[in-house]
Amino acid sequence: MNKIKKQSLAALAAFGLTFGLVACGDDSSSSASDKVDVSLTGVVYTSDYKTGELRWIDKEGNVSEKSLSFHQDSKVVVDGADLYVLEAIGADNISKIDPEKLETEGKKAVTWQASLDDGSNPVDMAFDDDEAWVALQAADSLVKISTKDGKVLKSIKTGKFSHKGETTPYVADIELNSGKLYVLMQRYTMDPATWVTTYPKGLLAIYDASTGDLKDTIQLKTKNPKAIFVDDGAIYVATHGEYNAASGTDADKKRGIEKINESKKSSSLYISGEELGGGVANVVVEDGIAYVALNLGYDENWAAIMEVKKVDLSSKKVEKIKDLSDASGSMAVVDGKLYVGDRTNSKVVVWDGEKKSSLKQPKGALPPYSIALF
Repeated sequence: MNKIKKQSLAALAAFGLTFGLVACGDDSSSSASDKVDVSLTGVVYTSDYKTGELRWIDKEGNVSEKSLSFHQDSKVVVDGADLYVLEAIGADNISKIDPEKLETEGKKAVTWQASLDDGSNPVDMAFDDDEAWVALQAADSLVKISTKDGKVLKSIKTGKFSHKGETTPYVADIELNSGKLYVLMQRYTMDPATWVTTYPKGLLAIYDASTGDLKDTIQLKTKNPKAIFVDDGAIYVATHGEYNAASGTDADKKRGIEKINESKKSSSLYISGEELGGGVANVVVEDGIAYVALNLGYDENWAAIMEVKKVDLSSKKVEKIKDLSDASGSMAVVDGKLYVGDRTNSKVVVWDGEKKSSLKQPKGALPPYSIALF
């Protein structure tokens, strides 16, 4: 395989990981820990990169026979009892769905659908009562929408943070905490002819969540950030770093989990990729425990190798979860149960802290791509 082909695989992987996994940080959203009265356990978006289907998970852990069709690359996000489907480039829509109507009313469960600018690629949402900020990965702005009808209320220009001729800073994830909107930017550049991708160090921009005014920027220590999350008041950023020749990542100090110090406007590498065992493609967090999916490349059959490790954020203890070797179909966690999308075996695996099981799903269901829990 020549160098250009290797770089092309890395670039393709970059897009897939950016939307399918990372955009989300915790795919179950920051409100998932709140107890809500929903008759479903969660939802799983499935895709073969040609077609995509939304299915739902009942209380018994069965994946629905019925499904709703959306764009091939879509992410599911929940806020309380509300469900949102974010459709990527090629559709560029957000749909709000009433989960209680999915089984009986199908498409009528869609409360509203909002069309965003072509090519903007919505990848995450951060909720504030009846409003939400939307991260647009391929645009030069962020938008705030009304969750009542999907109408755009405000826009923030982010193009000035773009790197070397790009028109977008490539926002990977957003988080809203204590009145501040944290916007994680990858800021890479890509040669359109060869797909050769260059990664500078990532950047964190901090805005007033109400007004949209820029408050600060913080330079990250490592490259290709994938997710930002808040735990016990502390702010962390998970970074993937540059790809190696196998389109995976190395276990070194050029990636890992960074910890933000806002008062000093700085970031430090808190747990390195050397300690984790690779670069972080996805992370979900609950009660001081982070579950990280590490991109280690592909096997001889081109199946993703994406190990999952449990990280105690206080002690920094890293523990490998046995037999979870492909988390490329997203992750979500609630009440100590970790849901992992195993695309290689086309199933959703549940790990309860001691053993793993699989959700019962209908024959012919597409591989998992995004998971959200109520």
